[in-house]
Amino acid sequence: MLIDIAVYDGLDELDALGPLEVLRNAGKAGVDVVARLVTRRPQQVVLGSNGLRFLPDAVYQPGQADVLLVTGGGWAARADTGAWGEVQRGDWLPLLADAARTVTILAGVCTGTMLLAHAGVVGSRRANTHHSAWDDLAATGATLVKDRVVDDGDLVTSGGVTCGIDLALWLVEREFSRALADGIATAMEYPRVRPSQ
Repeated sequence: MLIDIAVYDGLDELDALGPLEVLRNAGKAGVDVVARLVTRRPQQVVLGSNGLRFLPDAVYQPGQADVLLVTGGGWAARADTGAWGEVQRGDWLPLLADAARTVTILAGVCTGTMLLAHAGVVGSRRANTHHSAWDDLAATGATLVKDRVVDDGDLVTSGGVTCGIDLALWLVEREFSRALADGIATAMEYPRVRPSQ
């Protein structure tokens, strides 16, 4: 299973790196999962909102990934970088709309859900985002659910920042096993929260 994590300048670093650590630990445990950080176009370095510079693994290629996880960050600041800026530019939006037809699961961490909503893939479905964007998400027509992780079938979303770790652990449990997800959480010394059903 190939899981692409969409990254861009101004993202909240933990939105990407928390899920990445969970998913790569799953791969190290022997399940068929490869997680990679992908940009929209060639980019040597991604600059996070807290100043971390990191190297992406690849450029996003439509139709390759089984799961596309969209990160957030910077929504409340209404800045040129971050999720708000990405929505305003609109470059990711058609790729995300197309991904809804090609991936098994679309996932939104934090205000990454706002990119999915503005790409037209959330609609009135159950979803969550960072608490600072709850009103904005509801205004798109989504059914706001204030849980750390919201599983709506092929759309899985989470609240802000650390909730992305819970989302990734849930994906590991859902696609592989609860024992594996619990083991990864224990190794990370992370008290996980599973979605309410």
